[in-house]
Amino acid sequence: MKEDWDARARKNPLWYIACDDADNEAVFEASGRRDAAILLDGVSSLLPGHERVLEIGCGIGRLLGHMTPEFRELFGVDISGEMVRQGRERLVRLPKVELVEIGGEGNLPFEDSMFDFCYSFITFHHIPEKQIVIRYIEEARRVLRPGGIFRFHLFARLEGAWQAIREQFTKKNTWRGCKFTVPEITSVVQRAGLEVLEANLVDPFPGERRPFFGKNKPHAIWITARKPVLPGGSAG
Repeated sequence: MKEDWDARARKNPLWYIACDDADNEAVFEASGRRDAAILLDGVSSLLPGHERVLEIGCGIGRLLGHMTPEFRELFGVDISGEMVRQGRERLVRLPKVELVEIGGEGNLPFEDSMFDFCYSFITFHHIPEKQIVIRYIEEARRVLRPGGIFRFHLFARLEGAWQAIREQFTKKNTWRGCKFTVPEITSVVQRAGLEVLEANLVDPFPGERRPFFGKNKPHAIWITARKPVLPGGSAG
């Protein structure tokens, strides 16, 4: 994954990060502003504080730069050292943003209970192994403060025998990775020790007929979860 994403970062980082919004720098920046607002929508009032935020899969900092008005410190992690290098150059005028290269096995290089908010957007569906996604979810819970919020996005596999068979025989790689059904990812989040606040399936073609075969834009799942707080204020 490191080799693939380093190569993509050298070739055309804007397209590989946000292929629908890579026409030029202005469009790319506007997409970061839009998506940062989506990630924060309905979350700010739930946070235990606005001290620290963490992005899993930060790329060159498309979103983090637009999160700076909301948080005192901002951290982003990415498996691509080239993405991190370009991101540091891009955000050099924002000293409270720190980008960190990670190994990609799902581990996060932070202490327990550091963050008020953790998020991941258009990242997990590039990971070919479900166990790595699961590990990131477990690690997000660990690094969140009690009451902290984790919001993430991934591509969905619809329920049903045909969908299960089709997915089973679809080759996974570092671009087209794993998918989860809504019940499956909800169960994963709960087993990780997080309280699921929302689990929304988003149809990319609402009200339209979808072709039976062919490459179609997949459904997405948005999960919003919270690290519990036990009576007395301790972490759940």
